[in-house]
Amino acid sequence: TEYSTISYVEGPRFHTIQGVAKIGKGRRRVSGDNFSMIDLPGGKQGAILSDGMGAGEQANKESQMVVELLEELLNAGFPKETALQMLNTALVIGREEVRFSTIDMGIFDLYNGQCEFIKAGAAMTFVKRADGVQCIRSTSLPIGVVSNLEIDEEKVALQDGDVVIMVTDGVMDALPVGEQEILMRMIIEGTQKTSPKEIAQHVLERVLECSGELPMDDMTVLVVGIWRLEK
Repeated sequence: TEYSTISYVEGPRFHTIQGVAKIGKGRRRVSGDNFSMIDLPGGKQGAILSDGMGAGEQANKESQMVVELLEELLNAGFPKETALQMLNTALVIGREEVRFSTIDMGIFDLYNGQCEFIKAGAAMTFVKRADGVQCIRSTSLPIGVVSNLEIDEEKVALQDGDVVIMVTDGVMDALPVGEQEILMRMIIEGTQKTSPKEIAQHVLERVLECSGELPMDDMTVLVVGIWRLEK
């Protein structure tokens, strides 16, 4: 008689698709915003969006460095809070001049559909659902400003077909003060698109129409949709 060992491993129940639309300040080719989608241990995916101080080449290098270092720390297995604190300490202590970057991160659990939002100085994030739009807000400072970093965290249970819209400050600031949230809600609710890429393009185009002028800052819209895998 022959014996064998069989292991049953549960697979992820969800998958994500992402899309991005971006434009530089004054329609420059170089933007100070950078983003990344990374696979993490335990069936998770991370969406990272960073807005470097200012605009142009220097801001681009700054936010790119922040995104890449954060990727390396997370892939090395550091908890997200530890990774952010280590990155912040390196930026604060490692140089005399103050240069800061925002961190906007969503950690998607592909097993249960939950998303954890982690923000440091980041703009609002919007979750588009079948029954409306939810806002995720932040009041914390960017990284690289003070040594004792505080971050905003919020967990949201996502459903099949929900879409997460992450934006940099340049997108929100292009809308009239006092009306930014309601206008963004209207823009997001007003699209019938389901493709993350098309949603990102729609949001950026509508915001540019509202501002009626050249972008006054770098603008990036990162959209991540989550869907249940068919059995």
